Amino acid sequence: MKEAQRGRGWLVPAVIGVLAIAVIGAAVWFGKGLLTSSEPTGSPSAIAGATSSPAPSTSLPTTSVPETTAPPTSEADPLAAAVASCRAAWKTQAAARNDAYRSLRQWDAHLKIMNDLQAGKITLAQAKAAWPKTTEQAAENIVAFRNADKALAASQDTCAVDAAAAGPKADAVRQCAASMKTVDGVLAKARVAIAPWETHLKDQSHFKAGGMTPAAAEAAWRVLWQKGLATLPPWSAVAQQGQAVPCNLPA
Repeated sequence: MKEAQRGRGWLVPAVIGVLAIAVIGAAVWFGKGLLTSSEPTGSPSAIAGATSSPAPSTSLPTTSVPETTAPPTSEADPLAAAVASCRAAWKTQAAARNDAYRSLRQWDAHLKIMNDLQAGKITLAQAKAAWPKTTEQAAENIVAFRNADKALAASQDTCAVDAAAAGPKADAVRQCAASMKTVDGVLAKARVAIAPWETHLKDQSHFKAGGMTPAAAEAAWRVLWQKGLATLPPWSAVAQQGQAVPCNLPA
């Protein structure tokens, strides 16, 4: 009996010890769960009893900012766009008109020398002395006209406004449109008048290079002289008007 009691005597403390260890282990385990976290250090959930709140933002809070209206552009203002287009169109056309005038004034002077020679007003020696001045930069001036005329043909700019448009800007564009129409007529005549002058200058280059005989060069010249007399006057009749027509656009 006593032996049995002694056997149970060591068993009770052992059980108590096991229970104590289990309690302590549970406390450590649960404590670990409360004091540590798998989340990065500094997260509110890493501190026991802390409530989760969003981390302060480093950027300025988003506020409702009223949209600003961009300043008016030519696209937003039809009349401003029309003025800009008209200004570009007029500049392109005026360049062709001026180049044609410069070139054909030389042709006019060249023809007049031949007219005076044929009328007996000057000698052949005087004609030969006078002609070179009329051909200075003549080929370059024709090229300048051809290039300006091509640029005019390729341009998409126009002088045009809606029929209902009113006010100084609309009136100015319409005035320029009328002037451009006049210059169009001048340029149409200039293209015809400049053709024999261009051919004559090429013939002269061929002659000087030995590509034409004196007789052939003179025969070709007399034909082109007659063509010049036929095609230059229609241009001359409107040239000054084409130079004088206005196009006054507001800034």
